[in-house]
Amino acid sequence: MTKPPKVHRDVPAWKGLRTAAVGTAAFDDAESGAAFLEEACDTLRGEGFEAVVGPMDGSTWGTYRLQTWSDGSPAFLMEPAGGPEDLAAYERAGFKIAELHVSATAAPGSRGFAERVRGVSVESWNGRDPEALLSGAHALVMEGFRTTPFFTPVPEAMFLERYAPLLAHADPRFILRALDHDGNLRGLTLAFPDPMRQGAIVLKTYVGTVPGAGRAMADRIHALAGELGFREVVHALMRSGIASEAQSRKFGGTVFRRYALMGRLL
Repeated sequence: MTKPPKVHRDVPAWKGLRTAAVGTAAFDDAESGAAFLEEACDTLRGEGFEAVVGPMDGSTWGTYRLQTWSDGSPAFLMEPAGGPEDLAAYERAGFKIAELHVSATAAPGSRGFAERVRGVSVESWNGRDPEALLSGAHALVMEGFRTTPFFTPVPEAMFLERYAPLLAHADPRFILRALDHDGNLRGLTLAFPDPMRQGAIVLKTYVGTVPGAGRAMADRIHALAGELGFREVVHALMRSGIASEAQSRKFGGTVFRRYALMGRLL
């Protein structure tokens, strides 16, 4: 390993325990990777930590997860990669799966879900005033993901700094807002054409405060993808067992990659 991963000591708790995280890095081989992890665990145990997770660069705002299975299809933008020996290294060091995540692919085209949601209308962003869009998105994301494991609230300024460059290169047609009858923002979806997985739209993030708003926005993304000639919609990096994974199946999603966050009790 050319550069060992950073060990993060200020991370959200796992299982209510004082937790540290091993950052992302590709191990050269399973043996040396396991040795590094064992040494890190010994050190952290001596410092009073009770659990270690990895790979995770501090929280879910950083890069995290390793791949556990793939169908061999191309990567997509912002997909965690790591190295082929990472899973074996963690397993040799006594780590077990703490969380499972999947990515799936589905055919474009509407499934008619948008017409079934009452109380909101879905529209594409007009491309103007990205700061106002992100300010509203910050409040939605902080509320929508507050109970998600390893999620850490961040200030609005940090949120804007992270997402502003992405919006600068986005296609506004795939940035969707769900508005109620009074024009209040009740949902947001971020999707983008993928320069790495040609012909794909990546559905990266969607959050809504009205039941069905997320499904309505996802349906509009699929409809737009079909209208504009894209061949697939990637449902990216969904945590297993939550609504987005079930939603993906309703759109006919087929899993093409699996990932895990690994954990070990000390």
